[in-house]
Amino acid sequence: MTPSEACRPPSALVIINGDDVYEDLFTAGLQLAEILVAAGFATRTAMGTARLDQGGAPDLLVLYTALGSFPPSQQAALASAVRSGAGLLAVHAANVFPGSGAEPGPDYRTVYQLIGSRYASHGPVPHESRFLVETDQEHPVTRHLPPFEITHEHYQVETADDVRVIAWRRTPARREPIAYVRADGRGRVCYLQLGHDMRAWDDPPVREFVTRAARWARREVAA
Repeated sequence: MTPSEACRPPSALVIINGDDVYEDLFTAGLQLAEILVAAGFATRTAMGTARLDQGGAPDLLVLYTALGSFPPSQQAALASAVRSGAGLLAVHAANVFPGSGAEPGPDYRTVYQLIGSRYASHGPVPHESRFLVETDQEHPVTRHLPPFEITHEHYQVETADDVRVIAWRRTPARREPIAYVRADGRGRVCYLQLGHDMRAWDDPPVREFVTRAARWARREVAA
């Protein structure tokens, strides 16, 4: 590594993609970029997933999709970048995929397997409430991050067997994941269920979580 490379700040690419009818993608993109710049990342924002076909993966990829076109070739490019060592932070609706039944359609299997979960439903009504987010005090992302309350919509997600849940909310039926981590090749993946609207991005614990998750995925803190 040259001296100039050693002084280079880590790079990040925020990718927003899809329909903003249900998710405030543009605000989320701006807020995520702001958080990452404050955390020391040289950050760019892209609309759509075509940027993934251009090569030259950044140190950190942040993915916030609301359906939209995500061709298998671009999913494969994302998976290859992560397996080669890039970090991935998947946000909120990034695990909502077209398809039916127990799994997404075959055209979305790659990104589904990479993220490690899928949205199943909003669960029983009400679909939004104020709830307590509890945190895993043994993991670097959430260590010393106190439990916090937030008003947010509910997501029931089905996770892969290899994820480690590091934040959750309790319901009468089960403990529902709010955030989890997993490894894929040389890369680290973190999924954060929060981020539906500006109420989340204005919340200091959410912004702190994004900062920590980005640094962990970038391997600035130990596993």
